[in-house]
Amino acid sequence: MLRPRPGETLNINRVEPDGSRFTFLASVAPPGRIINPLDRETIRSERMTFFRPQGLTAEDLFQAIRDVYGPEIAADLDQAVEVIRYPSPEALAGSPGYTLALAIQGVVLRGNQFVYWLELTQNPDGRVQQGQVWVFQEEWLPKVEGELAERFPLQVMTR
Repeated sequence: MLRPRPGETLNINRVEPDGSRFTFLASVAPPGRIINPLDRETIRSERMTFFRPQGLTAEDLFQAIRDVYGPEIAADLDQAVEVIRYPSPEALAGSPGYTLALAIQGVVLRGNQFVYWLELTQNPDGRVQQGQVWVFQEEWLPKVEGELAERFPLQVMTR
């Protein structure tokens, strides 16, 4: 079994000839802002980041989770319930134009095994080329929700 030493991470970087980039990072840090975990040997979150010049969709992020984690986690993702969406539909509807805060759009889904946080970032020209996904245990959901609420107008679903 692969076990990290205190403070270690597993980091995979991949660059394709078309300029697409993929990074996978397994970390002892929980999702969101870095805090100093007491236990530096347990993986608390895994994060994938994507850049695709030809464009990126939410379905691309869902498919990446399915491809990386396999059928058991794909099934968990497919039945996961949306618990947070940002920015809220009201904030998007009232937006006068492009702002970075509204250009970052995300959703947090709670499955039976894990929580899945997916985020896409829109360029000023309207194209989406960047995205990221975090997979983590439900115990970290309140931390993520609190940090997102500081940055974005959220739509939080009933739990």
